[in-house]
Amino acid sequence: MLVSPRPKEGAALEDLLARVGHRVVAHCGEAEDLTSAAEAGKPDVMIIDAEAPHRGLLSKIEAIHRKAPCPIVFFYERGDAGQIAAAVGAGASALIPGRASVGNLGSAIDVALAQFDETSRLLKERDRAATALAERKIIERAKGIIMKQRGLDENAAYKFMRQAAMNKNLRLGQLAASIIEAEELLG
Repeated sequence: MLVSPRPKEGAALEDLLARVGHRVVAHCGEAEDLTSAAEAGKPDVMIIDAEAPHRGLLSKIEAIHRKAPCPIVFFYERGDAGQIAAAVGAGASALIPGRASVGNLGSAIDVALAQFDETSRLLKERDRAATALAERKIIERAKGIIMKQRGLDENAAYKFMRQAAMNKNLRLGQLAASIIEAEELLG
C-alpha cells in the first residue's frame, strides 16, 4: 500500500516499487481513511512518503497499528528527533530520511518486515508472560481458599488442586477460576 500526498511523486514511487519487485495494492493520499484501506487491502507493507511525520499522519499510523497492523516504511523530507520518536511510537517499522530510490527502497522494506516480525514476536511473548502471571495470581488465590476451607498447608492445597484439575481435564488456571467463582458465589 502506498501513501503519498503528492500524486506525481506517488506515481514515481509506484514505478520504483515495481522495479524492485513489489506490486501496489492500494494508493492513498494522506487525507484518506488509511485504516479502512489497510483493512481492505491487507498489504504486506505500507510505504508512506511525506514531508514530515506530522501529528495527523501519526494518529492514522497508530490507528492502523491497532486495527490492521502491517510493517510501515516511512520516507520523510524533514523531521526532528521528537517527530521521529513519535513515528516509531505510532508504529512505523522503518524511518528513512530523504526520497525513496532503487538503492534504498528494497532494503527499507526488508528492514521494516524484519522489525515488524520482531516487534510482533516480542508483543506475543509479553502477552503470554502477562497471561501466565495473571493465571498464577488466580492459582495462588484459589490455593488460599482451599487451604482455609480444607485446613491444608500450601503444598497439600496445590497437590489437591492439581489432582482435581487432572480429574476434570482442566488447566490449573481454569480450576482456580472456578474455585474463586464458587467461593464468591457462596460467600
